[in-house]
Amino acid sequence: MTELGGPFDIAAAAGWYSAVAGLLAGFALLAILLPLDHEAAEPDTTHASNAVVIYTCSFFSLLILSISYAVLAGRTGEGTAAAVAAHEQMLNGVAFGLATLLLLLGLHAVLRTYGANREVFAPARAVILTVTSVIAPALVLALQFSNTLELQRYRADGAAAALPGGVVANLVIVGIGITAILLVAAARNRLPVAATAPRIIAQAVLAYTVAVTLWTSVAVPLLPLTVITSSALEHGLLGLTAIGAVAVSIASWAGR
Repeated sequence: MTELGGPFDIAAAAGWYSAVAGLLAGFALLAILLPLDHEAAEPDTTHASNAVVIYTCSFFSLLILSISYAVLAGRTGEGTAAAVAAHEQMLNGVAFGLATLLLLLGLHAVLRTYGANREVFAPARAVILTVTSVIAPALVLALQFSNTLELQRYRADGAAAALPGGVVANLVIVGIGITAILLVAAARNRLPVAATAPRIIAQAVLAYTVAVTLWTSVAVPLLPLTVITSSALEHGLLGLTAIGAVAVSIASWAGR
């Protein structure tokens, strides 16, 4: 019998997440200015426009998350407080992971706007494309799986368990998500090129972040604890993370 991970202080981690999100938001705000007065060699400004939209969405998402994590850092205690904190940690984890990915998507779009030096940046763009379409989405899924263990521990009341059914279900979801990401990478050359795909994903991430903030601020305080900590909601959030990770992977390849 093995315990579901060691003790984890969600409030302390949320404080650090708040600081990191605020720092990344500053980078995103600065990056919005990168295409300013930049003269591309080609008249097509699609990639420059995409970069501005992506960085703008990333900035607002990370700014909102820095406040949300700061509030989460104040949720100390055990029992009910720990359960609510674990739920909010899962919701914020999806938004934080995807909002961070937007920074790389924006960088990839910016580097494509340089004409004379485009070939110089080609190796860097290839690395960024691999990270945003394969490595980073898989890492987001893995980190989100670790967040689910907090709710698993709450429902188990801290008791030891040898891979309970909920953990197995979450592992299956993560496995399916990572497999889908790898399949998308294998079929990348068959995907249609859609230059605006990263922009659509960026707007979706911002919309999700706003929805999460409204949910945790308005709905969570009014819902029964059994709903917040339910396994169905937990699996659903992890499944939503998998869908988001695969969507980012597709958008990254499509915007190539």
